[in-house]
Amino acid sequence: AERHSDFNVLPEHFPVVGEALLWAVGNALEERWVTEVKSAWEAVWGTIVSVMEPALREANLARMSDADKTRLLVEESWGVVEQDLEATGVAFFLKIFEIAPAALQLFGFKDETPLSESAGLKLHATLVMRTVGTAVAGLKDIQSLVPTLVELAQRHSGWDVLPEHFPVVGEALLWAVGNALEERWVTEVKSAWEAVWGTIVS
Repeated sequence: AERHSDFNVLPEHFPVVGEALLWAVGNALEERWVTEVKSAWEAVWGTIVSVMEPALREANLARMSDADKTRLLVEESWGVVEQDLEATGVAFFLKIFEIAPAALQLFGFKDETPLSESAGLKLHATLVMRTVGTAVAGLKDIQSLVPTLVELAQRHSGWDVLPEHFPVVGEALLWAVGNALEERWVTEVKSAWEAVWGTIVS
C-alpha cells in the first residue's frame, strides 16, 4: 500500500482491481470457478482491502501538505454528512437555538411547533447545508471561493447577523457534523473542520 501511494493509487481504485482480479481468477479456473471458490476469493480480497486501504490512506496523507490534508479530511467526511443534509441541518439549527435561544427570533419559522418538525426550518436547514457543501467543494481553490463567502456575508447583514454570532454558528456546525459522523469524528477530522471554519470566518 505504501509503495502504491507513490503511483497515485486511491482507495476508490480497490473495487475495480478486485472485480478484475476475481474475473481473471475465474477465467483461469473455468468450470472450477464454483460458488464456494468464488466466495473464498471474495473473502480473501476483502481481508486484503481491509488492511491495504487504511494503510494506503495513511501513506497518501503523509505525502500531502497540511492544507491538502485538511481539504481531503473535510471532503471525505462531508461525503458522509451530505447523505442526509436535512437531518444534519436541522440538528445544526436546533443546536444554535440551544446555545443562543434568542437567535430563534431571527427566523420566520420561530412560531412553528414542534420546531424539529417545522417545514420552514427543514427547508432553510437544507439550503444552509448545501451552502456548506459549496464551501467544501470550493476548498480546492480558496481564492475562487472568497467572492461566494463575501456575498453570503453581505446577504446576512440584512438579517441582523453580527460578528459575535460566528462562534455560536461554528460550535453548532462542528457539533452537527460530529453528530453525523459518529465514530468517524476523530481528532484529525475535527481539527480539519476547525481549520476550515476558521478560514470561512476569516
